[in-house]
Amino acid sequence: MSNITASQVNQKIKSLPVTLLEEVDKYIDFLTFKYTDWSEQLSENQIKLIEQGKKDSEENRVISHKQAKEIIKNHIKNKSL
Repeated sequence: MSNITASQVNQKIKSLPVTLLEEVDKYIDFLTFKYTDWSEQLSENQIKLIEQGKKDSEENRVISHKQAKEIIKNHIKNKSL
């Protein structure tokens, strides 16, 4: 496969019908997001919450998904009474 240049991509984009440009623009945004390191965009609070979750997991202060669903179900049931 040969190397493609930005100029070649621009030429192809210029030849597209105008109606497709919005779709191409969205796809470029998607690719930009996909190949960035999302962890660099986390706030300090989000990082703190992730660290707390890791600590809780390491110290076995977690419940199963099944248990969580049951707790939520009971909470909703008690709120609606």
